[in-house]
Amino acid sequence: MTIEELIDIQEAGSRARVLDLKAHENPYLAAHRMPTGDAGALGDWLARHDAWKFGWEAEDASREGRIVTHFKELISIANRRPLDA
Repeated sequence: MTIEELIDIQEAGSRARVLDLKAHENPYLAAHRMPTGDAGALGDWLARHDAWKFGWEAEDASREGRIVTHFKELISIANRRPLDA
């Protein structure tokens, strides 16, 4: 998957929030999109799921005026975990 694809998926998550969809309506949670048994497919699915969720959450935070707090929390979480975890 390319960085452009991930950005497109983030934008789709953001648009979903604009359209008032809920976080649990992430299309990557649909049964037909769930990976089955292949570690590579799991990694790809997780990246897509997380990209959509990131876009949705960023848009949600900006609508509630807490975008700065949202990104500070993300940075704090990333700093607490090893990069390859």
